[in-house]
Amino acid sequence: MTEGSRRGVTRGYVGGLVAAAVVVAIALVVAAWGLIALALLRDPVTSAGVPLWAAPVILLCILALLAWGLWRQAIVLLRGRRGPAWGIVTALAVGAYLLWCLGGVLARMSIGETWLSPFSAVLIPICALASLVFWAVLARRVYTDRPPPRWPWERDEGEGPATVDDIDWGGDGPRPDDAGGEGRGR
Repeated sequence: MTEGSRRGVTRGYVGGLVAAAVVVAIALVVAAWGLIALALLRDPVTSAGVPLWAAPVILLCILALLAWGLWRQAIVLLRGRRGPAWGIVTALAVGAYLLWCLGGVLARMSIGETWLSPFSAVLIPICALASLVFWAVLARRVYTDRPPPRWPWERDEGEGPATVDDIDWGGDGPRPDDAGGEGRGR
């Protein structure tokens, strides 16, 4: 990272980045829980008497906690701290686990589905990873001079997509679309 200048970011940029990190966390939870369920041949919640809405509500609370923590981490980073806020990263990871476990106990889930569950344990690295990825992307934007990555369709007018004339076909022979027909197998 450069020592000198800091590029400014808007609240909208940070908000969009928070939303993207939360979506990444959702995708990782779905993938990890699906693989664990496939490996163990059981669902995350199987206790009788637990409302169907309990697990999604607890996960939404975890995602809200993650979003709030990422916003706090952005504030710390924008105030000049160049390294990850390890206290926030740890608090988010452990907080997600505790929120699942305590929310599950309140929803009458068993101990095996809360405190001892591999489904709850995987929340720790997922929240930590989402937090670190968020920090890395925001730190790159704020503290480096590198331009943001762009998709091919976001190029400037002069850059445009490659055409047949731009391709080096290697050699002095005709191009495949040559009007002389030599490249078309005539």
